[in-house]
Amino acid sequence: MSWLTPEYRATAERYAPRFGALSGVCLLMVLLAWLGIMLRGLERAQHPNALQNCPETYLRSGQYQLVNWLPCSEDAFRRAQKRDRLVLIELGAYWSGRCQRLGSEAFSDSGVADLINREFVAVKIDADAMPKRARYLRQLAQLMGAPDRYPIVAWFTPDGKPIRAVAPDTRAELMRHLEELSQMYRTRPAQVQQMAEQLGKAWDARWARSARAATVSGATEAFLTALPPLPTEPTDTPPQFHLAHLETLLALAERGDITAQETLFARLRALRDSPYWDAERKTVSALRDGIDPEGEPTGGARLIEHARLLSLYSRAARLDPELGSVAHELADGLRKTTPRPSGRWIRRRTGRVRPPRACWRRCARCAPCAATCTMPDLALVARAAVRVHRLQPNPRALQLAEQLLQRVWRDYADPTGGFYDASQSKQWGNFKVVPVRVGSDDADLPADNALLALAMYEYAQASGDTRWRERALQLLQILGGDYDPAQPLAYAGYTQALARTQP
Repeated sequence: MSWLTPEYRATAERYAPRFGALSGVCLLMVLLAWLGIMLRGLERAQHPNALQNCPETYLRSGQYQLVNWLPCSEDAFRRAQKRDRLVLIELGAYWSGRCQRLGSEAFSDSGVADLINREFVAVKIDADAMPKRARYLRQLAQLMGAPDRYPIVAWFTPDGKPIRAVAPDTRAELMRHLEELSQMYRTRPAQVQQMAEQLGKAWDARWARSARAATVSGATEAFLTALPPLPTEPTDTPPQFHLAHLETLLALAERGDITAQETLFARLRALRDSPYWDAERKTVSALRDGIDPEGEPTGGARLIEHARLLSLYSRAARLDPELGSVAHELADGLRKTTPRPSGRWIRRRTGRVRPPRACWRRCARCAPCAATCTMPDLALVARAAVRVHRLQPNPRALQLAEQLLQRVWRDYADPTGGFYDASQSKQWGNFKVVPVRVGSDDADLPADNALLALAMYEYAQASGDTRWRERALQLLQILGGDYDPAQPLAYAGYTQALARTQP
């Protein structure tokens, strides 16, 4: 301290006790704040929210968050009407890294949770457990210009009208929407109703459209031209992979298209060498969730993606045997992560293994009660039954596929052509999801009607019933009216169906 001037030394000695007292007060405040956070976390751990008894894994993961979440029930909108609050719905999935990050950064934050609990009625939905409601919320987010990813946060009026849907990536972005809508609903309720009317009209104009027949030529060439090329040199941004695009390339490659074969092989090898591949577990991280800025996958493995990739590599190995090793690795990873099916499995003298007959008997009994299912679920089950019959002739599996297709044809048909995604309106309190004829615009899976066309055509091939082949071709003609030549990648499912059905 010899280098300090006498004046400075006198000032320091004069105010040093005050600085010491102020530092002590600040330290005490920090300690009290941390104590409050710990006590609140302990209280939440002892008294979880209403999600603690939910069977869905994603919902149970939010039981200790500070938000007073409610599961999907009619009670949510009743509470909103009684308390005159907006309804906040968060849609996510357990495999999504973004959902886990937003849950820890935002919904476990006391500031965000206090605002939500004070101004909104909060509902959490598992996208995998409720695909129909998930699609509806994704359609709303798409209308608002949000990226097609989870989590999606949507706000509804107490009478069930949507006003906004976003895909927030940070706490600050979510907080901005929360403060804006809470203040708007308290001070300008007429503007909120106007927003609800505008979004409802935009949704009807975009999704509730009638079918129209048309023929689209050049869909294959347009699809191959629109595919982004793979980088020739290592870059900081790894290439993106879309399962519907890979499946469409496979359908074109099996028809003998050389360009499609080369493109498919290059992308399958690039996927094997990408950060998505986990060499230790022999699994692939969720392609839908993407890569973070550090080049690491943000999501966990999805069983449906794993199964589709196994089918892709297995069928592509018939054209390029080098890909067979990847298919074997995926099969090993699938055996380790998938629980064995319940029930006894029977081994025949030939060495083949088949499920007990009671499995298909139970499925056949459930087929007449499938009115509560969504149409893509029925189409996927019908395709699976046909493929079981192809592997080993099974009349019960083929009968199940026919019953499911008959159910779709009778209960899901659109009078103007095509088929609805649900047989009837689904009412959840005041949150009503109406049937929509989704054309050929793909999402996580190929569009509903494209899946149905594939199921009809594959059943016609397995059974020899030409009626279903004609119906599949007629459905593709109707889907052609929805095809947008300016966006061929968004209609990969339609292009895939064309490749598999056209001679």
